[in-house]
Amino acid sequence: MQQIKISAWGNSLGFRIPRGLADNYNLQAGDILELTPVDEGLLIKKAAAKTTYRLADILDSFASSEAAPPVDFGEPKGEEIW
Repeated sequence: MQQIKISAWGNSLGFRIPRGLADNYNLQAGDILELTPVDEGLLIKKAAAKTTYRLADILDSFASSEAAPPVDFGEPKGEEIW
């Protein structure tokens, strides 16, 4: 077990992760950590990487308009214009 000191950081508190632990858990500057309260204290783990999407890929995943059959709304009623 390793002990570290909590320091003031603006209006918050912070601590440094020793290099050895950072290397063991593949932590790097800019990584996002999840903090979960547990009965024994605080569980700290690296957050899962967020998947990024490109708009073009999202649009390509939709079926083309040719894939859906046309819808028949029937004859016009009243003064509608189709």
